[in-house]
Order: sequence, then C-alpha cells, then structure tokens
Amino acid sequence: MRALHAMGLRPTVFHMNEGHSAFLVLEQVRHLMSDHKLSFEEAVEAARVSNVFTTHTPVPAGIDLFDPGLMYHYFSEYCSEVHIDFQQLMALGRRNVYDRAERFSMAVLALNTSAYRNAVSRLHRQVSQEMFHDLWPQLPVWEVPITSITNGVHVPSWLNGELAALYDQYLEPGWRERFNDLGIWEDIKDIPDEELLEVHRRRKRRLIAFVRARQSQSALRRQASAADVRRAGEVLDPNVFTIGFARRFATYKRATLLFRDVERLKRILLHKEMPVQVVIAGKAHPKDQPGKSYIREVVQLSRDPDLWKHVVFVEDYDMKVGRELVHGVDLWLNNPRRGEEACGTSGMKAAINGVLNLSILDGWFDEAYERSGGWAIGEREPYAEDQDALHATAIYYLLENEIVPMFYARGDQTPREWMRRVKQSLMYISPQFDCRRMVREYMTQLYEPAHSHHIRVAENNYEGVRARARWTAQIREVWDRVRFVEAGGPPPAGSVTSGKPLAVRAAIDLAGLKPDDVRVELVLGRIDSDGHLADTEVMLLPAMEQQGSAVVFGKDIVPERTGRLGYALRVSPNHFEDPLMRPCASLLKWSPVA
Repeated sequence: MRALHAMGLRPTVFHMNEGHSAFLVLEQVRHLMSDHKLSFEEAVEAARVSNVFTTHTPVPAGIDLFDPGLMYHYFSEYCSEVHIDFQQLMALGRRNVYDRAERFSMAVLALNTSAYRNAVSRLHRQVSQEMFHDLWPQLPVWEVPITSITNGVHVPSWLNGELAALYDQYLEPGWRERFNDLGIWEDIKDIPDEELLEVHRRRKRRLIAFVRARQSQSALRRQASAADVRRAGEVLDPNVFTIGFARRFATYKRATLLFRDVERLKRILLHKEMPVQVVIAGKAHPKDQPGKSYIREVVQLSRDPDLWKHVVFVEDYDMKVGRELVHGVDLWLNNPRRGEEACGTSGMKAAINGVLNLSILDGWFDEAYERSGGWAIGEREPYAEDQDALHATAIYYLLENEIVPMFYARGDQTPREWMRRVKQSLMYISPQFDCRRMVREYMTQLYEPAHSHHIRVAENNYEGVRARARWTAQIREVWDRVRFVEAGGPPPAGSVTSGKPLAVRAAIDLAGLKPDDVRVELVLGRIDSDGHLADTEVMLLPAMEQQGSAVVFGKDIVPERTGRLGYALRVSPNHFEDPLMRPCASLLKWSPVA
C-alpha cells in the first residue's frame, strides 16, 4: 500500500488473494481517516466496497491466526494513531467479537472488510459457506454471501509446443487469441487420431529421457553404487501406459492411496501384456511430518526389486518437473479427500495436453467430470475415513477393467476409444478452464462492480459513506423494536398447487423506520423429511399499505412446483445492493416458518 502511494498510484479495487494480505485494509482505513477525515467505522465501510477477497483454504489449519498479545505488540501504536480501542480492531478478525481470548483471524478480517468474496470452484463455494457460516448465523448456509469463480490455467503457457503446432494445422487461424470461441475447439475432432497420438508419444519419450537424466544425476549426487546409477538410466518404458502424480504432499491429498494394496498394485504394474508405470513427484512442507513420511514410503517402494522400473519418484519437484509430467504421461491421478481440494489445477494442465484424468470428484473436476473424458473415483459424498479403502479399490478396479485395457485396445495400432476421450478432454477443458476465462469472470463479476461502487462512494468527499453511517446508527438504535405483527398464514391444506396464486402478506412494525429502510423477503421451498425448507428461492416483497403503526408488505405468487411447500418471512435493513454484498453479522429477523 505504501509503495503504491509513493508511486502516486491510487487503485480503486484491491484483490486479497487469501487472507495473508488482509492487513492492507488497515492501511486503507488509516489513509481514509487522515486524508478524508472519516471516522473508523466510515473508513471501514468505504474500504469494504473496494475490496475483493478470494478464499483458497478449505481447512481451518491453513488460515493465519494471531494471538491477542502479538496483535497488541504490533498494532497498539496503530490503534492510537487512528483513535480506536484495541478491542475494536480485534473485533474485525474475530468470529465472536465478545471473546477476548479468541485469536485474530486473517480470513475473518478479509471477510469483514470485503464487499465481494469468492471461492475458487463451485464445490469450494459450498465448503466455504459451511466454514464461515457463523459470520452470518441467521442465514441458511446456501445464502452465505460467498460466490465462486473456478480457477483456470494459462493455456498458451502450459500447452506443449508440438500440440500447438498441430492446432496450427487443423484449427482456425487465431485460435490462440480466440480461445473462448467454443466453435474453434470443435475442429479438434478433425485431427487424425494417428497424428494426435504420435504427438503424445514424442512428449512421452521426452518425459522419460528427462526422468532418466534426473534419476542418474540424483544417484551420482548421493554417490550410489554403479548398479544403482545404471538402473537410474533405465527406468520407465516409452511403450508402457504411464500414470502421473505430482503435487504438494499435504496429507489431505492422500499421495500413498495408490499403494494401499501393494500386491494388487504389483499385479497391475507387472501385467505381461498390459504393463503400467507410475511417475510421482512432490514436496512436503518442512514441518509436515506425515507428508514427509508419505514421500519416504513412496521412495522405499520405488526401490522394490520388482518395481524399480515401474515406480519412479522424481526429486526436487518444481514447475519444470510438473511441466514435463503433464505433457508426457497418459493418465493424471488425483485422489484428495473430497471437499479439501479447493480447486486444483494440475489436472487442467494435463487435460489440455491430452492427458485423461482419474480423480476424486473434488475441486474443479467435480464440475468438469461428465464432459472431461476422464474417470471419477467414488461418488459426490462427504469424505469419511472408511472411504480410503473404498477409493483405493475403485482405482484398482478402474485400472484393471476399463482404463488400461482401453489404452492397449489397438486392433489397428490406434486405441480409438481412448483417442475419442482425449479429443473430448481437449475440446471441453481447453476453453472452459483457461485462466483468461477466469480473469474475464473476475473482471465482470467482481472488479468492475467494485470499481463502480468505489466511484459512487467516493463522490463528494465520501458524503454517501457518512450518510450511510448515520443511517446505520439509526437502524441499530431501533432494530430491537422492529417486529412481525402478523405473517401470512400457512399454505392451504399444507400444500400448494402449481399455477394457483398464493397471497403472501406480512405486517411489520418498523419502529419509525420507512419502508425503504428495510428489505422484506419471502423464502419459499419444499419441506423435506426433517421439516426443513429445501430447494428454496428468495423473493422480495414490496410495501403495500400502512395499517396503524405497521406496514404491510406482500405479493401474490404463483408457485411453479407442486407438493408440500412451506415458506418463511424475514426482514433486514436495506443496506446492500446485492445479497452477495451482505456484511458480516448483518441484522436480520425471521418470522416463524409457515
């Protein structure tokens, strides 16, 4: 922030990519207070509308938490400068603002001070909504205001050069720039299977040469025996079906799942007619002891006398190693615990190079699987420990009965069904999971709205923010007295007929507020077996008339579904333009569920 100011730059939008950078908000607030004479609360609101927060971490252990004493050491001077109590600052980073022992969370700070928040895949959005539900405790989980923009990879950077040259022959000119024109990618169907297969074979031979050179260098570095050095230069076979696995060795990624039943795996790898080989690369965090033990286990297995040529662990995992693997293997394996992979991008990099995916339905693959040409491990259900054995068995079964036989089915020297799937992967994944699509979505869904919001808020020296602060204080002063006087009765006979109008009315004592000061909403849905509303939708109810001290809000609705429907009514201050901008701990009152 200070570097930007020193260069005379005044951005209108700030994107916090994970909570680590969230202290930038405190610098925003300091500048707004000193330059525009805003109060602390006004400055926080003015900063909030400019901020976009992307959460990546689906597990609490990955979120920065700081002890109150540490925060006081570094921020007591800041609090004095902006004339606030230290507890006011701590409240911005606490789930429970009244718990003075609670540590300061960078993710909570970011959520409190951003009007725009997103996860990095559709499934991760649901996971994030569960994780941070307690910041909006009165909302149903599905309404927690976190949207999603699925990550992507930069296709021009990760696409191997030989495949790009093939595209130059068969795709329309300008395909690199017109990446989002889905019609262009349909031309992949016209590429002869033999040419596409030969391109992949060349990359596979290159991968194997690369791995052999790395293994030989590693053996020489550790002063291995002459026999070990010789074997290092003989690992892998360019004609054998090759599985790739390369990523951080975090425990949730279950790097050793493939090796759960070593004897069964040996039968797959050492099959006489249809052999298989596995190339693995990755690093563990220095303090992640279980992750490091996973690596040790894989390395020891790679030294098994039967498997040394079929299982290879490549040391010093980096972008170069990852690039060679996603270009040259035949199948990309990904088997995290479902719900803990926020998005994952290695499988995208493999898919745009014609490598099929075998993956858990997690992160990006949960929304790509049906059209990816690949295979799913398990179902769309929450992870439980007993799934480890089931998922390992599923991997073995798919390899034995479907994947490996399909790869080796070469009546005319070309595996036709395999190549059909490869083309399907290339046609669908390449445009849909290109990061330029992702950037366009960030621009249209988050950056441009945040920019427009900032411009409006900054008009007339932030007069709108000052007025909003006065209005918010008035709302909070009377909110305890706002109440439902009467809420529309239950649907007739406990069910609603499709196409038949239903009159919904709510009389609310606004305690002196104007109808425009509040949003009154109908939440309509199916009543599930537990008596809760499911498959719900939200409708805004307009003000209809004044009845004494109460205002009647209502609407005649025509349900599109039949069955046992129910609804609830709620009222909240009208302090956001879009439900996704709803502030943390925003005021809300519900009527009883009808």
